[in-house]
Amino acid sequence: MTRLHWLRMAVLSIGLAMVALACTNAGATPAPAGDALRVVASTTVFADIVKQIGGDHVDVSSIVPAGAGPEDYEPKPDDARRLSDARLIVSNGAGLDDFLDDVIEAAGTDAERLVLGDGIPTITVDGETNPHFWLDPTLVQRYYVPAIRDALVRLRPDATDDIAAAADAYAQRLQTLDAENTTKLAAIPAERRKLVTFHDAFPYFAQHYRFELVGVILENPGQEPSAAELAALVRKVKAAGVPAVFSEAQFDPKLARTLADEAGITKVVTTLYNDSVGPAPADTYIGLMTWDVDEIVKALG
Repeated sequence: MTRLHWLRMAVLSIGLAMVALACTNAGATPAPAGDALRVVASTTVFADIVKQIGGDHVDVSSIVPAGAGPEDYEPKPDDARRLSDARLIVSNGAGLDDFLDDVIEAAGTDAERLVLGDGIPTITVDGETNPHFWLDPTLVQRYYVPAIRDALVRLRPDATDDIAAAADAYAQRLQTLDAENTTKLAAIPAERRKLVTFHDAFPYFAQHYRFELVGVILENPGQEPSAAELAALVRKVKAAGVPAVFSEAQFDPKLARTLADEAGITKVVTTLYNDSVGPAPADTYIGLMTWDVDEIVKALG
């Protein structure tokens, strides 16, 4: 066990004990209304997809709050308490939400765990598996939806018909979303279908919708590029003739704007969403995808 892992576990365990003591003194935490299945997802994106399929049969929350990313999320003591009364824990896997391992251990929960990325063919970037499967909606339709449906049915067999019908309807909405995305993105000329993004979230999007990934500003979450690395990216972006630089709303836009200035790029989009839902109309997974595609089309079309 590494020192960091030991410290994280200690904080979580102490926090869980304090929360439990508070609940004993102040009364038990109110149960979800009715007989809704308690589900905790790692991010708001996965929580939304679960809610779309489970409807009123589920009570869903996410560990990572809206506006934050999972890759560098630091667990809080209350996270373990939230998992302790969950029946189902939903994560992505592939390295995206590894922080959950420590939280689950601290919580001592016997909840079923669903890892959405299991079985999905992966893209490797610089020797590392990229976990951002959901930015290709066909992967969500093909893998996430049936996995969530089956897990919910196992835990709520009395709601099988409702859950199955909702899953079918949501899969159809995803198919429509993908068709709409494809039509919108077709307006971008082939020579302008180039992406420079803040962090490496778009390989599956680029593969599915036929974009060239020229580069990313933040190779490692939480670690800014060195001056030499940024200069090398500027040269690469200039050579590729990139029309715009994209960043996500969860990140400070300063580096994206610096790159654009030094590369002579006038279009900078700093309001994409991927690891988290955002404000309306990007407050659902489908809304997030629609928003991002519209922003990309405006910048590159």
